[in-house]
Amino acid sequence: MTAEKLAIEGGTPLRTEPFGNRHALGKPELAQLMQIVDDAQEQWHSGYKVREFEDGFARRHGVRYAIATDSGTGAIHAAVAAFDPEPGDEIITAPVTDIGSVLGIILQNAVPVFSDWEPGAIFNQGAADIERRITDRTRAIMVVHLSGVPVDMDAVMDVARRHDLPVIEDCSQAHLAEYQGRLVGTIGDVGCYSLGGKPLTAAGGGILITNNEKLARRAKGFAAKGSEYDEELRNSLRPTTARRGSERGYSFLGDFHPMADLMAAIGIAQLERLDGYIARRRAAGAIIEDILWEVPGLTPQKIRPGDRSGYYNHSFLYDEDVIGVPAERFADAVIAEGVDCKVYLDGMPLYHYPIFAESRTYGESGYPFVDERGNRRIDYREVRLPVVEKELPGMLKVGGNSSHTEQDALDVGNAIKKVALHYASRR
Repeated sequence: MTAEKLAIEGGTPLRTEPFGNRHALGKPELAQLMQIVDDAQEQWHSGYKVREFEDGFARRHGVRYAIATDSGTGAIHAAVAAFDPEPGDEIITAPVTDIGSVLGIILQNAVPVFSDWEPGAIFNQGAADIERRITDRTRAIMVVHLSGVPVDMDAVMDVARRHDLPVIEDCSQAHLAEYQGRLVGTIGDVGCYSLGGKPLTAAGGGILITNNEKLARRAKGFAAKGSEYDEELRNSLRPTTARRGSERGYSFLGDFHPMADLMAAIGIAQLERLDGYIARRRAAGAIIEDILWEVPGLTPQKIRPGDRSGYYNHSFLYDEDVIGVPAERFADAVIAEGVDCKVYLDGMPLYHYPIFAESRTYGESGYPFVDERGNRRIDYREVRLPVVEKELPGMLKVGGNSSHTEQDALDVGNAIKKVALHYASRR
């Protein structure tokens, strides 16, 4: 491919047709929704579709329990609450992710402690830096499988076991991603998923999974306004109309994160499509990555041999010194070619955002980052993560799409390549 004139400078865009829908919605979803309408007199607001969706999701992941919520943020909040941290306890987590990954930590009055990326791993947390940040206040470790690429879970679990710490996996961007043959979300103590614009959608919503009965009870109860369940539900966390006496509400401080049957109905139908969605994303990802590996200055997110990405996004590291223009300018040029592209989080780790850097939490208190006596537990202005701060400004991502064809993937990869070759030729 020669250095063609760019669309952003008046040339012809490489891609002129819109890409297909991110999800297929049709007769299966409509049939599920109509069943709710048909059953409304007896089942309206009963949660029967939610229970069906939970059962299906649990079976697909080979776990005992699945608890559906109103969002991925709600799922993570319930997971954090299941461990019942004390105010001021610390949870080690990722500094580059959607804020929903850490809101549950703060709302439980715990303190997020951010760990650095593993050098050379490209955009994923490293177990060594996680271990360096463990203190006597550490309550749990949360890993985020960013863009669908698994974190090195064996290394993380080794650290967790040696320090007797539970592990939460944020799989919001990693549906059906695999770490050494195991589905992510099933390796740690709890796995959490977002179901909004992700590969599996319920038109919103979230879900958490676990094999631990105690954690499942606590998470489900927390998301239901602080409810507890008696021994009648020892082997089932899904009360029916016949078990109305088995739920005791207002038993502890909880929150309310309910999934509605209407959302679950879409999720049930979409769950049947999920394997096909991920297969298409993987096929497209392989094509795009093959193209990007050919281009000096672009390094795709690395996938460990034996792992499989869920390809929520196609992320790559951009080297301005090689290509010659700022990352933001490069992304704008790719967009002009007809392919969505952006610098992730505008190149800023979470701890640089005002909620952390300026302790904007509850009123003027700064709590829980500042304790009851006004002493700082943590000052995020002093956090330094060298790998993140070096690489994040050059972390570009192109959204994945469950309908991508081979030609779509070629267009995505070649649009990026076209822009890179054009700018590099000017140097």
